[in-house]
Order: sequence, then C-alpha cells, then structure tokens
Amino acid sequence: MLLGWLALPGRTWSEELMPEPRYASFLARALVYDGNLKERAGVSIAIAVLYSRSDGDSTRSAEHMAAALKTLELTKILDLPVTTHLFEVDTAEALEKAVLTHGIDAFVVCPCLEKKRQLIKSVSEKRKVITFGVTSAQVRAGLSIAVYQEDGKSKILVNLPASRTEGAAFTGDLLRLSEVIR
Repeated sequence: MLLGWLALPGRTWSEELMPEPRYASFLARALVYDGNLKERAGVSIAIAVLYSRSDGDSTRSAEHMAAALKTLELTKILDLPVTTHLFEVDTAEALEKAVLTHGIDAFVVCPCLEKKRQLIKSVSEKRKVITFGVTSAQVRAGLSIAVYQEDGKSKILVNLPASRTEGAAFTGDLLRLSEVIR
C-alpha cells in the first residue's frame, strides 16, 4: 500500500486500499454483473487506469494497478478478451480521444485525481465508460463503484445513479453484495 493514499480526503482510518492483484480480481467480477457491458464493449473489454503525472503517488499507484490489471489480459470477461491501458488525465478532449481510439469500457481512477473528477465524469457519462474508484470517498463523490477493504473485510460500494448515467446496469446479485447509494 502506498503511504500517499493515507491522506486521501474523506477516507476513514478503518478503510484501506485493497492490494492491487485482489482489486483486479474484484473489478473483473464486478464487470460481469453489468448487464449492459457486453453490448457496450463490442469485441473486447478495454480498461484504462487514469492518473496524474504531476502527482507522484498517483503515478506510482497507477503503475502498480496497471501491472495487476495486466493479468486480466490472460483471461476473458463475458467471453471477451481484455485489454488494459494507462492514461494520464490531462484534458477532456485527450481523454475522450483515448476512449474512442482504444474502445475504453472502464476507467480505474487512481488516488489524487479529485481535481480532475468532473473532467473524468463528463467523459464517462458522454461515452458510457464505467468508473471504478479505490476508496468509498471517490464513489460518494460521484464515481460508480469502488472495491476496498474496511476493518480487514472486502467491501463494494455502488453509486447507482452514477452507474446508470455511465450506461451500466448492475444486476441484483452485485447490489445484494454491496452497499448501495441510491
């Protein structure tokens, strides 16, 4: 776990980041519960890890997360191959171009991107890209879903209105396992 994540706004002391390999596994499972994903994805599922180059913690966490998510490229989700990408969040135009060029279906939003949240949300809503956070605070602030640990237990938090505006339709199976913001 990166020490820079300890100072994330809105994070409780009992909340911890999930180790990246475990996060990748949970993310893959959560994607399966999106009833609209296969239709939106097309021929493959593309996941982009977003970070800010100007923040060292964000860059390091993105590199670790991208490496963990790379293992998903050895599997299939909903019988579709998986690709992973690493993108710096700079402008909405650049992020939207990356989505269109690479067919991005999911964003993993690394810590320290609070100042870029509205930019990310504008692209995710316009292009129907589901947003994954790494803390509950990110989801309470408008991202769709987070997987994290609290008091040593794995937790899932779903922001139902946000996920719907991003084109996701999570099944009741996932929602029963999650804390849900309605």
